[in-house]
Amino acid sequence: MSAATRRWPRRAPRLALVLAWLLLGAWALGVLVAAVQLDGWRRDLSRTLLQLNADAAFRSRAPNRAAVDPEWYRRKALALLAATERLQHDAAWTALLPGSWRPFDDLEARVQARLAREFSDIVVETLRRELLARASRLTGVPLAGDSGDLRPAAGCRSPMPPDLQRRLSATAEDLPEFVAVAAYVDQVAQLDAAVRSFLSLQYGGSGQPEQMRGLVAYTLGKELPGALQGAVRMFRDDEEVSVQPALMQARLQWAARCALRKGMAALHARLLESNDLFALEQGYVEASRRLFDVRARPASLGRTLERYRSVRSLLADEDALLSRGHNEWMGQATPQLGAAYQGLLRRIGSTSLLGPDALRQLQEQSGAAFAEFRRQFEAAFGTQGEPGVVWLEGERRFGLSPGRRALLAGLDALLRTSFMAADEPPAPAKATLHAGSLGEVLEDARALSAERTRALATSVPLFPVHAQRAVMQVIDLRVSGLVYQRAFRALRSTLASGTEDPSDLSGLRRERQQVQALQRLLQETGGGAWGDRLVAPLDAELLRRLAHLRADWRQLPLEDPRAADFGWWQGEALPLAQVLGATPTGPAALPSFAGTAARLDLLLRQASPVLALGSPALASDPAAARWRSLQDEMGRYAARANDSSLLALERYVAALGPDLRRDNCADRLAAHAPVALGDDAIARRLRALHQALTRRCLELQGQAALAP
Repeated sequence: MSAATRRWPRRAPRLALVLAWLLLGAWALGVLVAAVQLDGWRRDLSRTLLQLNADAAFRSRAPNRAAVDPEWYRRKALALLAATERLQHDAAWTALLPGSWRPFDDLEARVQARLAREFSDIVVETLRRELLARASRLTGVPLAGDSGDLRPAAGCRSPMPPDLQRRLSATAEDLPEFVAVAAYVDQVAQLDAAVRSFLSLQYGGSGQPEQMRGLVAYTLGKELPGALQGAVRMFRDDEEVSVQPALMQARLQWAARCALRKGMAALHARLLESNDLFALEQGYVEASRRLFDVRARPASLGRTLERYRSVRSLLADEDALLSRGHNEWMGQATPQLGAAYQGLLRRIGSTSLLGPDALRQLQEQSGAAFAEFRRQFEAAFGTQGEPGVVWLEGERRFGLSPGRRALLAGLDALLRTSFMAADEPPAPAKATLHAGSLGEVLEDARALSAERTRALATSVPLFPVHAQRAVMQVIDLRVSGLVYQRAFRALRSTLASGTEDPSDLSGLRRERQQVQALQRLLQETGGGAWGDRLVAPLDAELLRRLAHLRADWRQLPLEDPRAADFGWWQGEALPLAQVLGATPTGPAALPSFAGTAARLDLLLRQASPVLALGSPALASDPAAARWRSLQDEMGRYAARANDSSLLALERYVAALGPDLRRDNCADRLAAHAPVALGDDAIARRLRALHQALTRRCLELQGQAALAP
């Protein structure tokens, strides 16, 4: 036996003792660590159990779950999830404490069972109700107050917002309805992912912590830290057979599909049934009907300009709508409503809450609407005549036809001219509008005429051939109307502020020259009739001047009112020559109206330049005609012509004599009745004088016959 062998029996007890002490120290250290862990776990467990008891007591006092604020359940669910994570501790320390072994102590199992019961009632049920509440807000299906389930019998709501802004578009993706439906599908996809996570966690047996994390973030808006393995285990429902998942998913599918059908119906109605292109085309057809037909009954100029602006606006909107492109779907035989629309359908088909069944229903719905769209499209833009919308092969889109583009270009150029853009002021404002001088109006009119000439040379050729003649007529009417209206206001304003001296004709001569220049200009612009009407204010002013002279005429003794009614004559010798202002001449003292003629001649010299400024229309006016006939009469009188009315008046007064009385008036008046007189003012005065004398003579003789 070797020496080492002999020493081993002596060392073995010593080594065993050391090992025992080491084991005892390790066990003591483990007990210490376990005590620390146990103390922390105990405190967490105590707080959690106390809170669970308080929460249970609070729920028991409520008549039902609906009576408790949902926010309370959300807070408690988050708190319980956090507590569950904290209470999931490492159980290895129980090996150091035999009293904590499961055969001797089931505290942890009882704690887990209590947590599981509370977890199911607070966390799982809260998350289920939150999913249903999200679905309710998304689809408009109301919730049952007690169970929190959806109530399909109450119906759903379209995802279209109430304040949907309408905008012109011919493509699906540009429509606000499409944006609303796409956003709805995105929200349903998020809800679908959350529902699948919920069902997988509770019933599928394959739930993962990331599903739990995503579900809580979606429903409660909180990102949970930690591994979440304990929460996943507690979430699971151990019942082998349950109809709840199928019922929940069926209700959610119905609600999601119901709202989707309404949203897609609104999109199809907007895109296919009431397409903006059809609305614009209908408006264009109404606004342009017979607008460029020269044989049509002419409308008012204001109405025509309004229709021009309306047609331009409608064509511009049509062009802008079609220029965006992506409208090739309008010419296809099947409802392929654009790449974005097809992408939306694929997303619908891949979402469990919507799925292939919903996709098939939507395709049937869109197919019927698209067939009606194609019928309307062919009716509006078919091959009969020149369609307004054509396929542009080079740009791979539909666009305006060449005729429509020409009409739009012509209207754009025409309506940019100043005479088409200028609007007349409303009627109440015209009275206070500063009209400017007639000279300024003439300069403006010349500028308008020059602009009209440029428009005829540059803008009119842009129009289609069939519309050019009608457009030229409108241009002429517009320019002529503007020139006339401005000139009329200026002339009226000038005349109203002119001198009151009837003999001052300098202003009238200047205005007459300006009016004549405006007449020539209006004749060039096709508004000759406006030019004829423009002289009316000037003629009115000339007639006013003639009226002043007429008042002077009436101051002559020949116009003495006593010679119109001899009621004042009582039968004594009548000084007729004196009454009429005749003066005796020659040795025989014959009456003479030379003085009257001289005064009339002076008035005629004032009236002649006034008459010369008048238009041809003024010559036919009765007031002007009186002055012209009086001019002729003065010429005859100066020549002592036999047909002179004033000379006939002299002879008439001389024949009656200065001793015309009641007893001889009848014979003398009968013997010298005026005959073969003209129609001038003096001739009419002579006839009236004879009639008044005859009437009074008969009255006087009648009174004498009745006297006793």
